[in-house]
Amino acid sequence: MNRRVVCPVVTITVIVVGKKVEKNPITPRTVLATLLLIILAAVVEYVEMNLTYGDTKPSVDIFPSIISNWDTQTFLWINNGLANVYLSWFFNIVTRLGSTEPILIVSVLLYITGRKREGVLLFASVIIGTLITLPVKLAVPRPRPFATVPTAIAFDTEGGSSFPSGHTMRAFSAAYVLSSLRPAFTLPFYLLACLVGFSRIYLGQHYPFDVLVGILFGLLAGHLTIRFERKILRAASRLGLYTSD
Repeated sequence: MNRRVVCPVVTITVIVVGKKVEKNPITPRTVLATLLLIILAAVVEYVEMNLTYGDTKPSVDIFPSIISNWDTQTFLWINNGLANVYLSWFFNIVTRLGSTEPILIVSVLLYITGRKREGVLLFASVIIGTLITLPVKLAVPRPRPFATVPTAIAFDTEGGSSFPSGHTMRAFSAAYVLSSLRPAFTLPFYLLACLVGFSRIYLGQHYPFDVLVGILFGLLAGHLTIRFERKILRAASRLGLYTSD
């Protein structure tokens, strides 16, 4: 994991964890459960990376012109119009917070420091969000803007379909879950999520419409996670990952 990603991830985790770790010493059971959580996280990451990214790069935009024209104009206003070295540096860091790895790292850190409920639910939101987004990404092979817009400034050349934005989905799903559990930090959680979504357009990886749908999918994933919290925690309990205090 890139050091630029780890630092902000750890900072966010400290805010959420607080002093809980002092009241919850790490036990052998916690260590074993954490290893299981890490294995599950690795499986999720492997499946997602191989199915949604890989070497596949669609070349034809199948969206109607009413959407693609607006998308292109808005994309260029952000990607070209706001381009400068400082924003590029900033958004290259921020965008990584929407990747699967940082969110799973936060989940594991929350878990091993005693906030097992938060850790399990955040982890579950990644899985639920992937189950919602993955079929759409596979069914709608939309090219990324840097592949179809000649003047696009591409800060990276990711593969897979542009629609919808997975980073945005994960950021808003995490924001929904964490703000539901820690209402005092609702504003910063959603502010970070918005910055992640905006960064995907700025960096040339997604059209605005991809990001908007990513927001909707993320909120849906977060809502489903909280809505079915008891069932999720019950399932985690069967796997030995969760015991109520």
